Amino acid sequence: MIATATFEPLAYVLGIGYVAVGAAIAIVLSRRGHPSGVALGAFACWPLFVPLLAQRGAAPSPGPLHARIAATLLDLRDAMAEPGAAGLALPDDLAGLVDDLYRADERLALVDRLLASVELRAGRAAPGVVQSTDELRRARAATAAQIEAVLDGVVQLRLQIGLRALAGNSVPVQERLRDLRGRLAAIDEIAAMELHA
Repeated sequence: MIATATFEPLAYVLGIGYVAVGAAIAIVLSRRGHPSGVALGAFACWPLFVPLLAQRGAAPSPGPLHARIAATLLDLRDAMAEPGAAGLALPDDLAGLVDDLYRADERLALVDRLLASVELRAGRAAPGVVQSTDELRRARAATAAQIEAVLDGVVQLRLQIGLRALAGNSVPVQERLRDLRGRLAAIDEIAAMELHA
């Protein structure tokens, strides 16, 4: 009985200490730019993640449409927070749309960096490089146009939220949001067709 009584407080102290160290490491990793999944993993299994403390995570690189995406999504969230839009539950679809938009924007940023680095050496570029650069520019333009169209669709979605407030039917709003996500998924296919044209 005596051994058990002294072991329990020690187990509690060790457990609390383990969780506290895990939380501290998770916070440090998150602040250094590591993905949230890595930080959460460190919370539970922090001894495995200690080597990551010496590394910086990848800094997010916003693309050329980042500001418009952020503003458009903020306006949509404001519309969804209105009292007349109560009962409109789109968290999964909206979260997916947000992720898809930002990922597409990051790809545009990557292409812009690639094009800028190739243009620096344009004087020595072989004909094949020039042709590939032109193809990449066309694919980038098509992708940017599709993202812009989806953002215009988000503005229309805000207006549908107003119609929904009058009619009381959220199905068209949900369908519109899913259509916008489908349009973003088609961006990769359009870019692939441009590259193979």
